[in-house]
Amino acid sequence: MKIPQCDREQQVLDALRSGRWSGPWGEELRRHAAGCTACSEVVLVAEALRLEEGQAQTEMRLPSAGLVWWKAQLAARRAAEEYAAQPIAWVERMVRVFGGLALLGLGFWQWPRVLGWLGGSKSVLRIAESSGGIADWAREFFRSFAEGFGRSPGYLLLSSGVIFLALVASAAYAVWREE
Repeated sequence: MKIPQCDREQQVLDALRSGRWSGPWGEELRRHAAGCTACSEVVLVAEALRLEEGQAQTEMRLPSAGLVWWKAQLAARRAAEEYAAQPIAWVERMVRVFGGLALLGLGFWQWPRVLGWLGGSKSVLRIAESSGGIADWAREFFRSFAEGFGRSPGYLLLSSGVIFLALVASAAYAVWREE
């Protein structure tokens, strides 16, 4: 199949681009395009592209160069901050891991002393083994804890440590939530 071509296609395109197409001097070219299939297709495609161009110009506006530059600078600054904070975040994770391991090791190492601070926890463990009930064990544990609170400074230290850790955890949550 051979694509039809016309010698006046370029004249039709020039008239469409320059605006002569719609004026009185484009009358002859409009009559020619009405009878010529190649020129009528050129007119159809050119008008469709002009309509799309007009819609694109009205719908989409490019931001100012200053705004684009400012956003690029802001993105670069954020990327640099994240890059600089990576080692700090890594060290914080390692501190948490090693701190937890140290606390666990200290707990295993000083377990007999912790049991001594709880003052009667050995009897509580025997009650838990003999009765087999968690409720009985918890009741006896808290009863011995309440009795030993006035007797031993370990209870005071333990309760102070728990309260301190709760306060630190709530303060850390408040600080991290604001970021």
